[in-house]
Amino acid sequence: MSTRRRLSRLLLASHVGLVALFAALLLATGVGTVRSAVIGQARTEADRAVSDARQRLQVWAREMNVTADLLARQPNLRVYVARGTVWRIRNLVKDFHGASAVEYIQVQEGDEVVAAFGKAPPAFNPGLAFDRGGVAWRIVKRDIPTTQGGSILLAEPIRDRIRARQAGGSISTRLQPLPGKARLDPDRWNAALQAVAASGEPETVEGFGDVAAARIARINDDDGQANALLLASVPQDWVERRIVEGLAAFAVSGVVTIVLALGLAVLLASRIARPFAQVAHAAERLGGGDLDTPIAKPVTFLTEPVALATSLEDMRSRVATLTATERNQREELDAVLDGVDEGIVGIDADERIHYANRQFLELVGLEREQVLGLPSAAVLLPIERRPATEGTDPALLVQQPTRYTPAGKARPLAVRRLLASGDRHVLVVREETALEAARFMRDRILANLSHEFQTPLSAQMASIELLRDHLRAGSDPVATQLAEAQFRGALRLSQLVENLLDSVRIESGEMRLRRQPVDLLAVVKDAVDLIRPLIDQREQRVELSLTPGPMLTGDPQRLFSVLVNLLANANKFAPDATTIRVETQWTADQATVWVEDEGPGLPPMGANTDLFAPFKRSPQEEPSQRGTGLGLAIVYAIVTAHGGVVRVAPSRAQSGARIGLTLPVGEGDTAAAGAEAET
Repeated sequence: MSTRRRLSRLLLASHVGLVALFAALLLATGVGTVRSAVIGQARTEADRAVSDARQRLQVWAREMNVTADLLARQPNLRVYVARGTVWRIRNLVKDFHGASAVEYIQVQEGDEVVAAFGKAPPAFNPGLAFDRGGVAWRIVKRDIPTTQGGSILLAEPIRDRIRARQAGGSISTRLQPLPGKARLDPDRWNAALQAVAASGEPETVEGFGDVAAARIARINDDDGQANALLLASVPQDWVERRIVEGLAAFAVSGVVTIVLALGLAVLLASRIARPFAQVAHAAERLGGGDLDTPIAKPVTFLTEPVALATSLEDMRSRVATLTATERNQREELDAVLDGVDEGIVGIDADERIHYANRQFLELVGLEREQVLGLPSAAVLLPIERRPATEGTDPALLVQQPTRYTPAGKARPLAVRRLLASGDRHVLVVREETALEAARFMRDRILANLSHEFQTPLSAQMASIELLRDHLRAGSDPVATQLAEAQFRGALRLSQLVENLLDSVRIESGEMRLRRQPVDLLAVVKDAVDLIRPLIDQREQRVELSLTPGPMLTGDPQRLFSVLVNLLANANKFAPDATTIRVETQWTADQATVWVEDEGPGLPPMGANTDLFAPFKRSPQEEPSQRGTGLGLAIVYAIVTAHGGVVRVAPSRAQSGARIGLTLPVGEGDTAAAGAEAET
């Protein structure tokens, strides 16, 4: 059997499992989500870096244009250039170069360079130019007003003017010249550069080399001509660092969420399980027999434990009431059983005593504590068992002796065993009276005599039948007639012995029926054949009106005995040369066999019940063949045991008796078994 768990632990485990599953799902989807978000952020940062770099390039261009305009409009410079005072021009340009941040300043007069200070740029054409190191220079040229061919040229490298200030400086921003002629098999990066240079549309490229995302834009001169590409790239380590930071933040938030969820799970599990635990504790107390403590309703928001507690309280009240009633009834029953004159013993399935009243304890001379729990065979010892009659189960004879004596005593006791319920029995014990002892002695003598007579009678009938068959083939009619008379006498004596045996079985309660299919017509014919010699002796006739019907369920030997007794009574009481009628009738659920004679008839209907008592004979004049008064008693007992009814009806002739037996068709006993009279 699996180990039982507490509800609170199961709820907590289920909540923790759900939270863990949710956390695992978040972790499984969170990595991809964070990575996608970081890649998107990298694209955004690259776009932002390009946009910022464009603005700074524009600011730089305006600053250089303003610087060049200021220098070109310098009055002294115009005067010095107009007069051709070279040394003054150089001193002025030198001072301006020192005061400004411009890398290179040059003054020309026509094609002649009058003054030049600073590092020379890679080219002298206005616009952007790239030196051999790939550094971009901006070159600005202005004419000096009011001079003949005078001009100034300012050049300045880009340095860090367009460096990205976002993301801690990790984003690389640079300018590079337009790509040359497209190669036959350009890689993805060069293909993107050439596409942007050709179309002028910015493009973002992801995942190549150690670059996570790069934004490429084309830069045009003031006249709209393309002269450079602006690139902003986000390195892969920036993405990885951001992914780690995102996962760390995700993990922290996940841990906080899990802790909060676990706390909520503990709270909910406690609030849900506590009322059920209270009800379970109350139910356990109730199961332990505490019917006095009321079961309180738990304080909870749940409906089920309150309803369960209410039902348990109702059940406790009913059980307490029933228990009190049962206790009172048991006390009353104990008082009644202790007041009866007979001993009452309760026997369980193991044949052990679980109850004994006061009278039984007095009969056996023991205390209640000495008796309870002992096998009944250790307290009651059998003296003598019922005589073993034909058809009695030997195991039943061993289990149900009729006379006992207490252990260690010589007092005879009469014990009657009753089935209580299931496999539990009740023994009714009393001291054996003189009448019971005489009756038991009578039954034993009758049984022994019957058995002693039955064996030689059977042998004698077989011998007489052989002798009769032998004499019929001879020529001595007197001897044949004597053999017939001898056979009839033996047959009648055998019937009397069989009736005595049946009476003993009936009175002792040991008559058992064998349940098997019965052909009722065959049983009737066999009974007529058996009694035929007695009928022929008195020159009687038998009229058979047998209608076929379904098979019955019963004991064919016992039903044969019933019909033999009815036919024997008709043969005995009816006058010579009269008719005995045997008739069968069928309904949907019953079969009836009628035996009718033309004798003196039966007593009045009010006395019919006495006809079926043992050893009761007709009060009218009896024939010369006096009987024992057992025939109809045996008929009544056997038919009743089959669930049937013995019926007495007026004869359809001028005089006589009409007796029928009605049996159920199929299994089961009828509820109206017994005897009834018809008018």
